[in-house]
Amino acid sequence: MRKYTFLLFYILNFTFYIAFTGCASTQKKAGKSNTEIVEAEGVAPIINNDITGAKKTSLSEAMKNALGLVIGVYVSQEALVSKAMLIEDNITSQTEGYIEKYEILKEWREGEFYKTRIRACVRKEDLSEKLKALELEPKKLGNPIVAFSIKEFIDGNPADTNYAASELKKKFVEAGFVVAETEKSDIRIEGKSDASFNTDQGLGGMISYRATVSVKAIKPGSNDVITTADQTTGGVDVTKPAAAKTAIMNSAQRISEDLPSTVLKFLKERSVVRLSVSNIENMNKLNEFTRSVRALIEVRDCWVRNYSDNVASLDLDLKRGTASDIAKRLEQNKNFNIEIKNLGAYDIEAELK
Repeated sequence: MRKYTFLLFYILNFTFYIAFTGCASTQKKAGKSNTEIVEAEGVAPIINNDITGAKKTSLSEAMKNALGLVIGVYVSQEALVSKAMLIEDNITSQTEGYIEKYEILKEWREGEFYKTRIRACVRKEDLSEKLKALELEPKKLGNPIVAFSIKEFIDGNPADTNYAASELKKKFVEAGFVVAETEKSDIRIEGKSDASFNTDQGLGGMISYRATVSVKAIKPGSNDVITTADQTTGGVDVTKPAAAKTAIMNSAQRISEDLPSTVLKFLKERSVVRLSVSNIENMNKLNEFTRSVRALIEVRDCWVRNYSDNVASLDLDLKRGTASDIAKRLEQNKNFNIEIKNLGAYDIEAELK
C-alpha cells in the first residue's frame, strides 16, 4: 500500500512539474514574457472565527510574497525599502496581472492564524518592465515642477510667440512632469529659438525657413545645469510666419524626443536637495546640525555650500527618498527643534527654533 501511495505522490508531483515547465516553455515559444516558478507562504489572522476570510487573505498574501521573491531579483534591498509604497500600489496589489497560475501546496490553521503555501508561475519579464517604468516616474522623484522661459526671434526680431516652449511643455506633460506657469519651480527650461528666412525659390510658391532652438535645463537656487540641447531644422509653408513657426516647431520636436528622459535620468542619478536653515547662531551649532543630517538614512552625504548671517545653505546627496522624506525626518529630530517653512521637490527652507 505504501508503495502505491508513494508512486501516486510521485506521479502527481511529476505531472505538476511538467505542467509548470510547460507553462514557461509555452510562453517562450509564443514570444511572450518568460516565467519563474517560486514557492511562497502567506499568513492571515483569524478574526471572529472567520476561517473563510482568513483563508482568502492568506492566499492573497502568499501571491504577494511570490511576486516579492521575483521582484527581489531585479531590485536591491535598499531600493525595495525606498520603493515599498510604489511597488505595493503598482505591482503587488495586482497579483493576477503577473501570476500565470498557482497551486496550493498546503494550507493549515496554526493558533489564531491561517497559513497557505503555494507554488506560483510568475511572469518575471512583465515585472522587470514594470519596475523599469517605475524607476522613471517623475512622482518617484517628488513630482518636480517644470517652468519654461524660451525667447523667440524671427528674422532677427523679438517675436511674441511661444512655439518652442509649447512643444516642449507638451512632451514634459506626456512624460509625467508637472508643468506650471510660475516663477518658483524645481526645474527651469530656458533658452532661445531663432528662425530666419531661407528661400522661396524653386518651391512652387512655398517659403522655406530655418530655425535653431537652444535650451538648457537648470535647477533654480543652485543654478546647476542639468543638461543642454540644441537643434537646427527647416520648415516650409505658404507664408513667412507659418514657415517660421513650422521650422521652430520641428526643431523643438527634435529636442523633445530626449530632453524629458535626460532630465529624469539626471535627477535619478544625482538627487541633490538644497536645505536652507535659518537661526543657526554659530559654527559649533552648524557642525552639530550637519552631523545630525548626515546620520539620516536617506542621506549619502551632506556639505555646507554657504553660511552667513546665521543662515546655512546645505546640499544633501540622497541615496533614497525625496525632499518630503527629509523634511519629515528633520521635524522628528529630537536634538533640534526645526520648523519647515517651505518645501519643494528639491528645496527645503527651515528654521531652527
